[in-house]
Amino acid sequence: MTNTVTIDDKNIATIDMVIESKTAKEAYERTLRAYGSSINIAGFRKGKAPNNVVEKYVGVERIKAEVIDRLFPSEFQKIVSDNKLNIAFTPVIESFDFNVGEDLKVKATVELKPEVELGQYKDLEVEYTEFKNESDALDKELEQIQKRFSTLTKVERPSNEKDTVVFDFEGFVGDEKIEHGEGKNYTLDLANSNFIPGFAEGLVGHSAQEEFTIDVTFPENYHEDKLKGAKANFRIKLLEVKERTLPELNDELAKKAGKDTLDALKEDINNYLESMSQNENNRLKSDAIFNKVSDSTKIDIQQTMLDREYRAIVEEAKTGAQRQGADYEKLVEAEGKDAVEARFKDEAQKRIKNSLIVEKIALEADLKIEQKDIMEHINQMAAMYGMAPAQLFEELRKNPNSFAAISQQITASKVNEFLLQNNKFIAK
Repeated sequence: MTNTVTIDDKNIATIDMVIESKTAKEAYERTLRAYGSSINIAGFRKGKAPNNVVEKYVGVERIKAEVIDRLFPSEFQKIVSDNKLNIAFTPVIESFDFNVGEDLKVKATVELKPEVELGQYKDLEVEYTEFKNESDALDKELEQIQKRFSTLTKVERPSNEKDTVVFDFEGFVGDEKIEHGEGKNYTLDLANSNFIPGFAEGLVGHSAQEEFTIDVTFPENYHEDKLKGAKANFRIKLLEVKERTLPELNDELAKKAGKDTLDALKEDINNYLESMSQNENNRLKSDAIFNKVSDSTKIDIQQTMLDREYRAIVEEAKTGAQRQGADYEKLVEAEGKDAVEARFKDEAQKRIKNSLIVEKIALEADLKIEQKDIMEHINQMAAMYGMAPAQLFEELRKNPNSFAAISQQITASKVNEFLLQNNKFIAK
């Protein structure tokens, strides 16, 4: 059996595959028997129709096509392995020549990944911008815990920027009422408002039962077109002003937060801050070394790969918008079609290049994925989703692409760890 592989300048491999006549004939006869035993043909008991009758009933070309579907994958994988082809996409059968009793000839094409010319990726000195916790980070975390267990008390005085207020409101643009622009007994923490700019500030300095108007301007990038940049007024009736009282920092508060003493709580927070700082610095180091490796790596990515990745990014964006209840087309229009297209194309280029670099480093550094790596990853995923590992494993088996995605994630993690361990990082 002689197979030939020809690769053109667009990274398309043409494979002329030859499957021996004996193998092809045996596969044809097995397929014919399978059809004969499973179909009902008038005038014959099930499974008793002669082969020539089954062939006529089913169709010779249909049988041949099924034989090729059965034989092609394993033969193709052998050719890929023997010729060390780095496949980028699913192969396409262009034509075949199949006469039972003769060698089966199949012509297929498959897109290959481009060559990756790696620059230096180890024993480098890499500068990164070090992350440091703020000097008052512990105090801020303690204050958040105080707020979590704080109490709100109604007060008879004008509101300040730290208060929480309860109010009714109606919004208007000119004389026209704003759709969904009204509310009753609405509670707002004035220090943490997500209303449009100027709204929370307009609620400061007023007392309960006071009625007044707040004038605001909607942002130019507001999600509703007709309100972008619009001047509006909100008629307010302030119902209550509430003052937030923070509990004392003591052992009693620590117990509410799950620790025995205030010192134990502070130690736990410090450990958290240290871990967060370390993780952030590892991320910054990873970004710095990967960017440096990427800058020195040469890859001529073919347009077909870029186009596929671009389409995948568009579909991801549409799905994401749909999940958030947003209109994808309106989001594109707001940012500008050309700007979105340029951003997605840049992202496609970056994704493919990064993926190829990771794959190349893993190959050169001999970073192999073992069964235990996959099981550890599945265990972590199961813990995150609150599922039993065995249950998640069965769910993953239903999607043939799941384990390929997991393997890519594990490979990326191994490459990242390798780069962190084999380069010197200098904080700046």
